[in-house]
Amino acid sequence: MISVVKSRSVSVWFVCTILLVSLVMGGGNVKAEDAAETAVSPPATAKEIVSLMGRGTNLGNTFEGNWNSQSYEDVKAAMDAFIAAGYTNIRMPVNWGGRGSKYPSTADELGHFSATAPNVATVKRLVDYVLKDVNPQRKSEGKPQIILIINTHHEEWAMESVLGEPAFEANMQRLETIWTGIADLFKDEPETLLFELFNEPHLSLNTGALAKASVIELNKRAYAAIRSFTADGKQPHAYRNLIFGGYNYNSGWGLYDTYRNPQDLPGQGADRYVIGTYHSYFQNLEDHLKRVDDVKREFADVHDIPVYLGEFGYEHRGVITDTLLDSYRQIANKAIAGQFAFSVWDDNGWYQIYNRSTGQFNALKDQVLNLGN
Repeated sequence: MISVVKSRSVSVWFVCTILLVSLVMGGGNVKAEDAAETAVSPPATAKEIVSLMGRGTNLGNTFEGNWNSQSYEDVKAAMDAFIAAGYTNIRMPVNWGGRGSKYPSTADELGHFSATAPNVATVKRLVDYVLKDVNPQRKSEGKPQIILIINTHHEEWAMESVLGEPAFEANMQRLETIWTGIADLFKDEPETLLFELFNEPHLSLNTGALAKASVIELNKRAYAAIRSFTADGKQPHAYRNLIFGGYNYNSGWGLYDTYRNPQDLPGQGADRYVIGTYHSYFQNLEDHLKRVDDVKREFADVHDIPVYLGEFGYEHRGVITDTLLDSYRQIANKAIAGQFAFSVWDDNGWYQIYNRSTGQFNALKDQVLNLGN
């Protein structure tokens, strides 16, 4: 794996050298704007990407389950609605290795999968549509780019053993192979595609030193598989922003308790292209708000790593009260005030904000996006 920090410095040195040579060879007649066009923009760091992500949503219960339509046309319509509403990031949970009897595996026992598998091909087509069709149009209109997040979601097979057990090593090798396949599938995507290493790790032990050590190892293995992926002599994901969480189902406490030691971080604390994540599903509003402060103090400020609140919400089942509206608004605004990005959980079900059948949003959307407040 190449060193992200070292390689970036070399790249900047190389660009500066080329510009200097151009000036000398051209007799000093190279215009400033020409030089600017010649220079390659450095990749956006994690902090820059989180700032761009802002307020987003989840495409829940779609490609990590079979509760909603997985057809390209239906999912595209939902994503178009999300973008038109004002969301600036969309998290796309994807299951690759199966979820027991609940969801069939796309990958084989070793982790290999085909790019032509129906769901894989659909996810790829949707990513290409947003990042290569929608975003260029938005850029020409002066609108912010849409950030997409792809992950490994509900990979329960990977959480049936812990570090030191033979099954754990076999599971990690399968996860590495899956991420190598994902890295290959999306090797030509722009930096507006992010990878989330693993959703809600909890393993067979939910807490304790062994559980933490297992999650640290899991994240390091996925991280290394992505960073070291090579195609045509290049490493296309050397600077792609990667998202990681802690044990205890991506809880906020699990994030900062797992990563007390910077050496345990993916990249060992030296990678400027990693983002911490956590989920928030407390019953009490005060607990949601307190967790933002806790994560900022105990993780973001300690490690100088930005944070993404990847899921939050209440199981309202369509009962939208003033208290619920206020809670969503306060959680969303608290996250933004803490310089976090977020994606509210929307599953088109018990946590629904957008009804994919009627094409209508409920009142929670305006609270999450802070419209009219």
